[in-house]
Amino acid sequence: MRWSHIPITFNQSDLCLRDYTHNDAMVISCKIAGFVIHDVLVDNGSSADILFNKAYKQMQFPDTVLDEARNPLCGFGGKRVDILGKAKLLVSFGYVGNLRTERITFDVVELEYPYNAILGRGTLNTLEAATHSAYLCMKIPGPRGVLSVFESQNNARRVENNFFQGYQTVTKIEADEGHAEPEKEKIVAEKAGSTEQPKQVVLDEDFPDQKVLIGTQLEETEQTNLVDFLKKNHDVFTWSAKDLCGVSRSIIEHALNVDPTMKPKKQKQRKMSKDRAEGAKAEVNRLLEASVIRPIKYPEWLANVVLVRKHSGKWRMCIDFTDLNKACPKDEFPLPRIDSLVDAAASSEMMSLLDCYSGYH
Repeated sequence: MRWSHIPITFNQSDLCLRDYTHNDAMVISCKIAGFVIHDVLVDNGSSADILFNKAYKQMQFPDTVLDEARNPLCGFGGKRVDILGKAKLLVSFGYVGNLRTERITFDVVELEYPYNAILGRGTLNTLEAATHSAYLCMKIPGPRGVLSVFESQNNARRVENNFFQGYQTVTKIEADEGHAEPEKEKIVAEKAGSTEQPKQVVLDEDFPDQKVLIGTQLEETEQTNLVDFLKKNHDVFTWSAKDLCGVSRSIIEHALNVDPTMKPKKQKQRKMSKDRAEGAKAEVNRLLEASVIRPIKYPEWLANVVLVRKHSGKWRMCIDFTDLNKACPKDEFPLPRIDSLVDAAASSEMMSLLDCYSGYH
């Protein structure tokens, strides 16, 4: 095969783990159909490449994309799982200049599972990938050298703990009188909710609705110092879009570096459902009142809005800047990956998360 001649080796520099030895799964992030999909399990024991329906729905592909699947999947213990359909999607690893992309056929299933997708032997063989389960490292031949894919143990443990820690297994064995052998075991899984809830603190008594959340696991002195610090600096918080005063253009200003040879493109208007249209209208009115955006009559570039459902049930409004991104050269100073920054703080004694309102202002 094209990539089989490239040698792949593992050495001590590939060992970047906190605990060794271990029994953790290899959970990575990759691009599937242009979307960055987190919590993807690499399983060379799986004969199928699986994409769970919860992740497939967020991609918002039409149902016509799925091909018919005739045979169900057979799992551990002979459990049968019906396939909603098969989707042929592009899977990418690497970066610009050394990018590896292959078309993989996924089985889309409706199943409650801690992962968003499973890369089985089909993907690994297509990519000619080599995995080192002890190092939690996967290497893939690329156009300009071998690509290394790492994932931290913290991420793998987080995924599994969030799914399994809420379940309690109870085994009950009963025997009828006159029988020496008991009946078969009955296992009942009961889901228990987490008892740890953040504590609400009012920073200004004149505005009781303006509250912040602090962890209840902090010591009393830590809570006191933290609350005092937040109260002294309560003026830096924004409680609505109107409070976002922005940054002076004399300090920093960003401009789109559009290629002048590219012809401006106006996307055709896409139809939205009634609930999506109402959500988009409410978000646009909110941004207009806060003077974050302003209307224009003659746009050179026109892009559709995309509504994505949040975990809270509310809508998040995004913009389809696919055409505009193609007309702009690659930014040489991309933003850091947030999940990598969080993993780097794993050894710290204390970490504070500051949600700067919507996060992207």
